[in-house]
Formats: sequence, C-alpha cells, structure tokens
Amino acid sequence: MVDVLKNNKLFDNTRIAVVMLCLALALRQMSMTIVMPFISTYCKSLVGYTPVLAGLAIGVFGLTQAVFQIPFGVLSDEYGNKKMMLIGLTQVAAGLFIAYISKNIGLLILARALQGSGAVIGVGYSWTASMVDEKERISAMSLLGAFISAAAALAFAIGPLLREIISVNLMFLFCAILLSLNELYILFFLKDNKSKNKNRSIQNNQIYTLLIDKNFVIMNIVAFLNNFIMISVFYALPIYLNKVTGETGMWKVFVPAIVIAILAMKSTVKYTRKGFNNQVLMCSFLILSLGLIFYFRKSSYIFLLIGTTIFMCGYITLATVVAADVNDLVADKYRGTANGIFNSFQYIGNFVGAIVTGWLWGISETLTWLILMAVGIIGFLIICLGKPLEESI
Repeated sequence: MVDVLKNNKLFDNTRIAVVMLCLALALRQMSMTIVMPFISTYCKSLVGYTPVLAGLAIGVFGLTQAVFQIPFGVLSDEYGNKKMMLIGLTQVAAGLFIAYISKNIGLLILARALQGSGAVIGVGYSWTASMVDEKERISAMSLLGAFISAAAALAFAIGPLLREIISVNLMFLFCAILLSLNELYILFFLKDNKSKNKNRSIQNNQIYTLLIDKNFVIMNIVAFLNNFIMISVFYALPIYLNKVTGETGMWKVFVPAIVIAILAMKSTVKYTRKGFNNQVLMCSFLILSLGLIFYFRKSSYIFLLIGTTIFMCGYITLATVVAADVNDLVADKYRGTANGIFNSFQYIGNFVGAIVTGWLWGISETLTWLILMAVGIIGFLIICLGKPLEESI
C-alpha cells in the first residue's frame, strides 16, 4: 500500500486525504467485524436473550447496510460527499456507543441496526474517485479496497487478542472513540471537491439509467456473489479455527493470509491498467473457488492457512477491481448513486449469505462448501457475459 502512494505523482497532493478516508472506512469496517467471533456468546449475557434475537443482532447490520446504501449515494450526489460521510460516521459511532451501554438484547439490536444505517462505503468510493483522475483511479481504489479488506480480516485476528484484555462492550466503546477522532479530522481538514447536483428530476432518473446498463448490472451481481461467499467463509472458518488454533490463535491464519492477499492484489493492478479487467475478475473467481477446496481438511492448520490465503487473494482482488470498474463505468454525476447501488448489492450478499450458510450448515458442511464453490463458478460465467469495460453511463 505504501508503494502505491509513492509511485503516483498524484498522491503528492492528495495522499493524506485518500489515506484518511481509507482509515475512516477501515475503522468502520473493523468496528463491525471485530466482535463477530464472540457476539453470539456475548448476547447470552444480555436481558431478553433468545437464539433468534442473537441471530438478528448479528444479521440486522447487513440488512440496514443494504437498505441505506442507495439513499446515502443519492444524497451524496445532491449534498456532497463530505456532509453525507460525516452524517453516516456519526450514526455508526452513535450505534457503537449504544451497544456499549446496552444491557438487553433489544437495545443491542437497535445499536447494530444504527451502525449499519451509517452506510458510507459507497460515499467513500465516490469521494475517493472524485479526488483522482481516471488513470490513477485504480490505484486509489486499490488502496481503499486494501484498507477495508485488511480491516475486516485483521479484525478476526485482533479481536480475540483484544478480548483477552477488555470486555466486548468496551470493545464497542474503543471503536466508537477511534471512529470519532477520525471523523473530527475529516470535518476540519478534508474538503469536498465534488459539485453538488440538486436537480431532483435528474436524480429520480439516475437509478433507472444505471440499472438498464448491462455492465453495471453485471458488476453488481459480481459484488453480490463475492460478498455472499465472503460472509459464508467468515461464518464457517472461525468455527474450524476455534478448534484448531483457539480464539486467540486465529491471527496465525488471518494475518499471513491478508498480507499475502494484499501483495497479490497489488500485482494484478498492472493487468487492469492494460485493459484485462474481465480476465482478472474471472481468474479471481476461479482462485477464490479453489481456496474453498482446502476447507475439506478442517482439522489441519496448514490446509486452513493455505485455503484462506488462496481465498483471500481471490476475494480482495475481486472486491478492489470491481469497485474500480463501477467507477470507471459511470460519469461523475452518477457516481454517488452508482456506488450506493453497488454497495447495497454487496451487503445484500452479506445478509443473504449469512442466512443461507447458516441454514446449509445445519444440513451438511460438505454441501455448504460445494454450493459456495458453485457460486464462484457462476460468478466466473456471469463475467463472461460482459463486454470490455468503458464509461457507458
């Protein structure tokens, strides 16, 4: 990631702004993920606990994420990225604080829903894209994707270690404080360089215009499938790792896997610059599916490490390249709305993936992995239907 900044002249003037946006979104992602390995057991200590309500506390975040992505994207086109970013991060921080003080399961569900409603990932991608010119966009998107993906994966490594020191509710407070400090930096030091569009008649047609574009629809389906598989892996993998490495040993898999995956993703950027975007996406789906094969040896640390590393290489590359492709496809006036739709599809993938995997897991672990591999192959075939990417909207 450091080399990405150093090797682009553009970042001589914008690297701080881009990095701070990346950090804000990474902290937001980490705050959502860091409690995942033990939130179900934490819920048991709250008043009114039931298994169903505990599941709702875990899944409601993805649902509200999906619901609010498009409104935030549309409003960012109208009122500007900075204003909507600050509003969204405030909602997340407030949700984290409410989770910290929650004593009953109902309040925790409300807190998780509020955290998810601060759906600013799309706004962040739009803001980042507007800071850079087209030839440098893939580098900026790579950096943002690397930060977010690293935050999600590292949360699984850091969370168990942090849990040894502080309680779950203090982890919520810790994340709220970090996010608030980053929000203050954005408020006082970052400028929104995007022109605001307050023509509502134009905005009312934006979603329709985007959804009739074949390539844009394909990119959204790809994002849905990628996140479907990702959340499914993060549902099942901690179950395996808890038996192999223990809660505090999960970092032995996640840390090396994410480092190697980021390095691998960085090496693919040069191919996207040469116009091989679709080929990179197709290969990433195949690599992702290949990694899942290793999970059939669930009691082997080596197999879990290799499988997770291969899987993360495919997942992170997909997440990064497809986000850049969406921003290359659309004109600036559509970018906020486009990223809102795009991220809605991602989080719908999270929500549906968690539910489907939970259901399949109760039937057969083997069947679960086979279906996830099939989903990866479907992603490969869908990309084959697309045409070479160019700005078309």
